[in-house]
Amino acid sequence: MPTSPGAAPGPSPSPVSPESEREWLDLFYDLVFVAAILILSSEFSHSDAVAESIWFGGAFVSIWWVWLATTMHANRYPSDDVVYRILTLTQMFLVALFAIGVGDGLHAHPEFDSITYSLLTFTVAVTYARSARKGNDMGAFARRRAIEYTIAAAIFLVAGALPETPRILFWMLGLAVTIAPALAHTTTVPPLEERHLIERLGAFTIIMCGEAFVKVALAANNDSLDGIDVVTVALEFVLVFAVWAIYFDDIPRAGAASGARGRSTWIGAHLLLHLGIIGVAIGVSRFVIFNPGQDVPTPDVAAVAIPLAEIYLALIVISLVSRRRPLGQLIRIRLGAVLAVAVVVGVAEWAPWFDTYWSVAAFAFVAIVEAGLEALARARTEVLPVAAV
Repeated sequence: MPTSPGAAPGPSPSPVSPESEREWLDLFYDLVFVAAILILSSEFSHSDAVAESIWFGGAFVSIWWVWLATTMHANRYPSDDVVYRILTLTQMFLVALFAIGVGDGLHAHPEFDSITYSLLTFTVAVTYARSARKGNDMGAFARRRAIEYTIAAAIFLVAGALPETPRILFWMLGLAVTIAPALAHTTTVPPLEERHLIERLGAFTIIMCGEAFVKVALAANNDSLDGIDVVTVALEFVLVFAVWAIYFDDIPRAGAASGARGRSTWIGAHLLLHLGIIGVAIGVSRFVIFNPGQDVPTPDVAAVAIPLAEIYLALIVISLVSRRRPLGQLIRIRLGAVLAVAVVVGVAEWAPWFDTYWSVAAFAFVAIVEAGLEALARARTEVLPVAAV
């Protein structure tokens, strides 16, 4: 409405919503996790010891859980004040430090790693404690979570002063203190806002796919152009893009089932999905530095097949707690993809002509065909309203 002559102009409305501004902070926050996960995946690639591999895998889960805990808080208690931004910045700094320390190996900095993760967990506790000032059920829930994360932070802090075996046990206990209550399906758990949940998990899935590209690109960059297999790099891009299409053409549109149990399963299956995407990137990065046409050892083929099968299994679980129906044909297609990648491993074991090109091309072919079949199957499904699930 135009102002009258001589009237003082009022403040112009912002062209963006507060939700958009919070999403910018979320994106900035996510990028730090990209760097952390890239550090862990790079170290995992150079680790041959089983204990070291488990260590890096456990570190990934620990970082992923902090990301999820912060995301779940933001879902239920949206905030963007100065204190929240300081806590977010502190957490970003600690995540980077933790990844750097863990990246040096299982036995390198046990005290530093434990103390850093203790502080990281405590930032989550403080974030929930600020929301506990509400005088309703939301405040009571935040208070419980603040106490749980404070106890876990103390356990991680003590773990740093212990010998290796009890330290690992204390780490497992600390994670259990934070994870177990989240899996307890009680009526006192505040509901999650579906749109935000889908957007945040979708954004992190995009980050995992992007990290897969970066991982392979960095592996190629460690050698000269003459020493890498460009065809393999191209096929890896096709493979990851097919996985991206399978997820985003289905999961965000299908939504998540209502109820605490269904939402928890939907979220938890994303951890399996993200581990699979990173695993595929780590596996394919080994192929890049093979000589073109080189015979590939079966364990290296399996290193791609297993996480790729993990991706399809995770998508099955996510769909089972979605609102898309019917699911029979989609599940059969994904199970067929799991069987197909197993067949690729068998062929690699027994066929002497199965070299680098054939290996990655076979996986890319499976992903492309699977994505196409899924598109046809989804056309015969529908997404039910929340009340109908």
